Amino acid sequence: MFHSLVLALFGTIAYKLLQLSPDWARDPQYGVYVFPTVVVVLWLLFSASRSISDFLLEWMPITRRFFAGNKHIEGDWPLVVVDRPTGRVLYYGFLTISFKDGQYSVVGDDWYPDGNPALKFKSVQTHQVHPTLHYWYEQGEGGRQRGYTFIEFFPSDARPERHTGVFHDKDHPDVRFYGRRIKYKVMQRRFRKMEERRQVAKAFADEIAPRLPAMLRCAVDTDWE
Repeated sequence: MFHSLVLALFGTIAYKLLQLSPDWARDPQYGVYVFPTVVVVLWLLFSASRSISDFLLEWMPITRRFFAGNKHIEGDWPLVVVDRPTGRVLYYGFLTISFKDGQYSVVGDDWYPDGNPALKFKSVQTHQVHPTLHYWYEQGEGGRQRGYTFIEFFPSDARPERHTGVFHDKDHPDVRFYGRRIKYKVMQRRFRKMEERRQVAKAFADEIAPRLPAMLRCAVDTDWE
């Protein structure tokens, strides 16, 4: 939708410029060059319109939030990762969703239950079909581990505040993870230091731990709260 608006804006600007063109532009001696020039400029603008709209969206987070509406999933999401067959907590983590290079970007860190660092992960490609975000990731040192993840967001008809997900790679054949969006207060600083993020993730994992057995018995596309 935003891309369509950018195209409409280019067309409107071109129309207005032609309306306001000076008298010499309509003179036969010079005017013969005006139309081809406008066509070339419009062609260049329309050809680059996707890149321009993606740049504007990345540069203006408020605009992204407005157009996303109830599909807005950007933010910080503490989470807990569980081995589904045994119910054992594998990691607790801190996941951040942002917008970069024309698509959602997912990055984060996991810690073992004892607090030691486990894995860093990042998406290499994402695709959203709300309320599901699909992404392919790299994790571990040098991105040596690769896999696929999907996240289901809840509620699906309002601004998402929780998620459930599954990821697959050779070390994690059957895991489930659960997360909750951080609601920052007005003017509150986001958690950026690693220890701050770890503590927030640990607090969420401790809070949700008693409910995990019941949550694991539900389908992945079921809201857990």
